[in-house]
Formats: sequence, structure tokens, C-alpha cells
Amino acid sequence: MAAPSDPLASLPSGVKLLLRSLHNLISEKLTETNYPAWSLNVQTALSANLLLGWIDGHEAAPAPTISKNDKTVPNPEYTSWTIVDTQIRACLLAVISPSVHKHARGFTTSAALWDALAARYNSVSTAHVYQLRDKLHTLRKGTKTMTQYLDDVATILSDLDALKEEIPERDVVKEQPLSDHFFKNEGGQ
Repeated sequence: MAAPSDPLASLPSGVKLLLRSLHNLISEKLTETNYPAWSLNVQTALSANLLLGWIDGHEAAPAPTISKNDKTVPNPEYTSWTIVDTQIRACLLAVISPSVHKHARGFTTSAALWDALAARYNSVSTAHVYQLRDKLHTLRKGTKTMTQYLDDVATILSDLDALKEEIPERDVVKEQPLSDHFFKNEGGQ
């Protein structure tokens, strides 16, 4: 059993574990271009542990003080809320890249940090969509294995999907002649 002074003592052990290891659960850090996929991963991890309310504003901070025996005293619920919120904010800071970190300073709650990141990185960048579409159209197998090539295609399509950009199948499947190497390996030749 946790010591009475442990501010996380009232939380389920799974939640404590999440707060202490969220940065290990999120496989990629937030960059200027991956916000939709990154935010989905973070929201899923927090939601699975009933912590999404801290970043979406549904778990508002209780009053910092309460009245007890005609005296104003610190509110223990506020203290617990602040500790959880600070840990979530620390976790968020741990899963953003150095280039994004400079835009994440000075926020006093995890919700304020979350809102600022969403405002800055959630907008669908026309230039980024164009860049991904161009990358898809210019991608060549070259010396890569077929698995590597198809993984590259899937990554680009996943990035476009995360940006809510629909790609018609005709844009994915390109009619390209097969190389002589392909035919030399057919039929045991």
C-alpha cells in the first residue's frame, strides 16, 4: 500500500503506471507534420486510462481552497488534481520533438498545452499535403525490396489519411512497365 503522503495513492495502479510511462507508449514524438497521428495515439492512451478529461477540459480543476470549520484551507482534491495534471503535462512534453518543444513552454495546465499544440499543428497544411502527394507520385522501387517499397507507399498513404486527405486508387496505382529483371526470373530462366 502506498504511503499516505503519496498524492497518487488514490489512483488505480494502472493509471499511476500510465502517468509514469506514457512517453514509452507513444512511439513517435510530435513533429511539425505528424499531429493527427500523434494526437490520436496520445488521446487513445489517456482515454484508455480515464485521463482524457485533463486535456479536453472535462476534468476541470477543483477550487484551490475550501472552507473547513470556518477556515480557508487547501483543497486536497485540488492538490491531487494538480499533481495528475502536472504529470500529464510532463508526459506530453516528453513526447514532442525538440523543434516543437520551443512552442510548448509556459503553459500551466495540460489542457492549455494540448490546446496550444492543436491550434498550432492540427491545421491541414496544403503545402504538406502537396509534398506527400508529390512524394507518392515520385516514389520508385529502385533497389529496395518490394516489402520496403510497399512500406514506403503505406507510410505516405497513412500520413495522408491522418490529414484526412482522400487519395483515389488511381493515384496510388501507377501503370509502369515491368523491368527485364522481372521477366528473366520468371519461368526458371
